[in-house]
Amino acid sequence: MAAEEPAVLHSPEGRTAERLRPLADLGLRDDIVWSLVDAAPDGIVMADEGGNILLVNRQTETQFGYDRGELLGRSVDDLLPERFRQVHRAHRTRYRAEPRMRPMGAGISLFGRRKDGTEFPLEISLSPLRVDDRLMVVAAVRDITDRVAIEAEAERVGKLLDATHDGLFIFDGDTLRFTYVNQGAIEQVGYELEQLLGMTPLHIAPEFTESEFRALLAPLVGGDAESTQYLTVHRRSDGTDIPVEVMLQVEQATETGRPRSFVAAVRDVRERIETEERLRETERELHTLEDHERIARDLHDIVIQQLFASGMTLQGVWSRIKDPDVAQRVATVVDDLDRTIREIRSVIFGLQAFGEASRGLRQDVMVVASEAGEHLASEARVHFDGPVETIGAEVAAQLLPTLREALSNVARHARASAVEVTVAVDDDVVLRVVDDGVGIQAARGTSGRGLHNMADRAERLGGRCEFRDAPDGGTVLEWTVPATSTR
Repeated sequence: MAAEEPAVLHSPEGRTAERLRPLADLGLRDDIVWSLVDAAPDGIVMADEGGNILLVNRQTETQFGYDRGELLGRSVDDLLPERFRQVHRAHRTRYRAEPRMRPMGAGISLFGRRKDGTEFPLEISLSPLRVDDRLMVVAAVRDITDRVAIEAEAERVGKLLDATHDGLFIFDGDTLRFTYVNQGAIEQVGYELEQLLGMTPLHIAPEFTESEFRALLAPLVGGDAESTQYLTVHRRSDGTDIPVEVMLQVEQATETGRPRSFVAAVRDVRERIETEERLRETERELHTLEDHERIARDLHDIVIQQLFASGMTLQGVWSRIKDPDVAQRVATVVDDLDRTIREIRSVIFGLQAFGEASRGLRQDVMVVASEAGEHLASEARVHFDGPVETIGAEVAAQLLPTLREALSNVARHARASAVEVTVAVDDDVVLRVVDDGVGIQAARGTSGRGLHNMADRAERLGGRCEFRDAPDGGTVLEWTVPATSTR
């Protein structure tokens, strides 16, 4: 019996294809042919021009969760989510009018619907097939779930990389050309993405020649180091140079052992360098201020006190000198010592004014004592005890006028030759003014309005103001307010 003639196949353009040899002549039985169809890695669906399924392979069953018998005769629309079916009917009508091959990856976002109702992304290639006068469509269906997940993860990572302020540059190990740059790199150097992808690190790093740069890469290429870090400058598209810190790492090597590419994480360190310079300048100013404070403290606590003691000694001697000329010379020396003390105090104020922004209450107390010294027999000696710099503005606003009133009272009524002022901070803030004058009764020999004002200022802060006789004569004023009033 003669072999069965094969069906005549027609191309999409309608030309008769070359007659095919019977499958039997090739030794291919039907079961072998079906095995070939079932062995295809993609799903294969053949449908007539009305969209009715005529043939499916095993991969299609796996993809959609149907048995083959459940699919044959059904519409291909049943393999699509409900929301796409109406539009797909329109697509089939247009395709029937102009059938042509459409490859996978044609830019169409498609989804399949499994038997259990779940959906998955897919790609479809279409091939028209004419058997005699009938149009059939063969669709190859590929599940791209894994690829979509990888692409989504790559997009997420890309967004994270673009969100970072640092620049990320990836360049080829052979050509040195950039293969990837993130948004931070684009903003850092001011070039467009297309421009950077045609450049190399040498286009933006003026400090390197190619030989110098490849020498920098050599330890990474040879496996002697996993990464290297260095400071350099990058030249922006506008010609300005910015200092940067570069962390350079080598990516996975090829089979030949040569590095595939390098990854450079680049940080703009302008702010850090400026901050470090400001810190160094602040440290220099602080050292200078500390020197000034030390000098001022030594002048006040040592030199002035020694001069004051010498003056007091000369005054004691002066009262017992009988020779008028000698007495006059001693008096002149005492006056000179007083004048020297005032000049040294002026120098102290000048030194302390260098750090006026952070001087706190100390400087203000010294100024008040210096101003009152013009009306006293000798300038008041001032002492500080405890963290005076913590005294807040509310307490300072009452303490300073209290001190001014107390020193004014000593100048007017006490007839004192020496005054000591102490500002101490512990559980309370204490202002103590001690003079060696005529005593508290004489000090109160006025209307007493000043004493009332001092007491009133203490009471406003929940404190008190007390007067008492000093053990060796004179008066002690002690003005105390709670330390809770400090900041």
